Amino acid sequence: MLAYRLGPQSDPFNYIFSSDRWLKDYDPVGPFPMWVNLEPTNVCQLECFFCSRQLSDRPLGYLDLDLAKSLFSETARYPGAAVRLTGWGEPLLHPRIAELTDMIKGFGLKLKIYTNSMALTPALMEHFIKIGVDDIQFSLQGLTPEQYEFNRVKARYSQVEGKIIMASELRGDKQRPFLSVLTSVLADELAQADPVEFTQKLLKYADKVAMDLTNLNFVSGEARVKPFLGRQSKGLTRGLCVDVFLSLEVKYDGSIQFCGQDARGLPEHTIGKAPEMTLHEAWLSPAMEAKREAVGRHLGHENYTVCRDCYHNTDKYELFKNLSSSKVFK
Repeated sequence: MLAYRLGPQSDPFNYIFSSDRWLKDYDPVGPFPMWVNLEPTNVCQLECFFCSRQLSDRPLGYLDLDLAKSLFSETARYPGAAVRLTGWGEPLLHPRIAELTDMIKGFGLKLKIYTNSMALTPALMEHFIKIGVDDIQFSLQGLTPEQYEFNRVKARYSQVEGKIIMASELRGDKQRPFLSVLTSVLADELAQADPVEFTQKLLKYADKVAMDLTNLNFVSGEARVKPFLGRQSKGLTRGLCVDVFLSLEVKYDGSIQFCGQDARGLPEHTIGKAPEMTLHEAWLSPAMEAKREAVGRHLGHENYTVCRDCYHNTDKYELFKNLSSSKVFK
């Protein structure tokens, strides 16, 4: 499900979502990824029920700004390429997040920030407004406060809702940052609450609300999750991976990976390491092409640990292919 308050043209990344390359002409690959997904830190203040981060023994750390500068300098040479601050931590917990975002916008790059909102302060939001951050996406789970707090351990729904309202009020009548909300649900959560009501409520403050289906397969071996595996809203059907043709993942330590689902940073998912390898080199490398061949052109998911548990939990590609003038899409 995908809803816009003012329609898809209001989305700062509509130029990507409506492009032929994103929708259908992703293979053969372009000279550079459309998205550079960058992890500012793997530190997080939550312990979410569904999250693979708890399986990781990676050292905690923060993206070095000199490394960041080299990544942004390279990305800026490819018109239209955008940066998403995401990863296996909360991006706003980077101690120099204001400088990091300044740098990205200073290179003229489009910027989307994913956040659980807990560390978003009025001062930081005012900074994002001032420098023109393009999109802030608030990550939720469930459709009700009770569902959210079950999934997002150590968080309170009233707090995240308050942050969304605060961001909207501070932005006022400005167009940026665009405010997005993404939630995901289990089957019984859909039965207990109305997604349309949830969407309409949040569209009073946010510009875009989307809903995916919660995927527990990445943590299926965890005792806390096993009783809930039958409550997933989705069938375990594999599909060809589109992301390997569109985006590249960079961990805080410079490790370049083909997939953002690997919380542990396993060598089998790693293409190289920046700055020794450029993003362009990684993108067109034999190693990356082998990953595309395995999971993007064939269903060779068993070849990689992270891919074995990967099943489609989004219909975003189909939604964008069929956008109409309506504001709410299902």
